[in-house]
Amino acid sequence: MKQALALLLLAFLNILPLAAQSNHSATPAPAVKNPEAVAATEALTRKYTLTADQAKQMYQIQVRKQRNQAEVAALQATDPGIYQAKRESLQKGTLGSIKRLMHTKEQAQLYQKTQIEVRTQKAAKRKEMLLQKALKEAIEAALLDIYAE
Repeated sequence: MKQALALLLLAFLNILPLAAQSNHSATPAPAVKNPEAVAATEALTRKYTLTADQAKQMYQIQVRKQRNQAEVAALQATDPGIYQAKRESLQKGTLGSIKRLMHTKEQAQLYQKTQIEVRTQKAAKRKEMLLQKALKEAIEAALLDIYAE
């Protein structure tokens, strides 16, 4: 009994300093701003008249977009099919995040208007390339290049 109590006390005394150390963490280094994400955020903040909180969230969306684009870029040379699929998925995800960020009626309407314009441009490009008898892969790549936000 005394041995069990002694082991319990010893274990408690060993854990106590570890718990105290975790409370004294070093101050985090200031985050380095991504210039491309900052530029995109500023443009979208002006376009949609975002609040300060929305602008912070938009910056995080743009940073994530830039990071994901960099991760996918290597696939362009090795596997173009997967690259196109991941790029399309990335665009859809980014647009979904931006859409969820729109809180006011005016922001939502402007977002919808922008997406309608993009769809119109894509339809015109598809029609043009079909008349030129372009390959399906070339059409899909050209349509992915038409992107807003």
